Amino acid sequence: MSTARKGLQVSLVIHAMVYAIVMIGLWQINQSTSSFNWAGIVAWGWGIGLGAHAAVWAVFGRGSSAPRASR
Repeated sequence: MSTARKGLQVSLVIHAMVYAIVMIGLWQINQSTSSFNWAGIVAWGWGIGLGAHAAVWAVFGRGSSAPRASR
């Protein structure tokens, strides 16, 4: 796996972990302070960004590990 692809995978994993940790905290704050589900709006918005990040990884980061022939 090339360094660039490995870095893309690591950044996606970090992004997903931060998303999960922050969303758990926001859901807890939302439940204790408001009857309106504003944390769901944040989850959808950030989830779209996380999905886009995952799509970039799927397209550019999951290529074959075989070395490419140079021209």
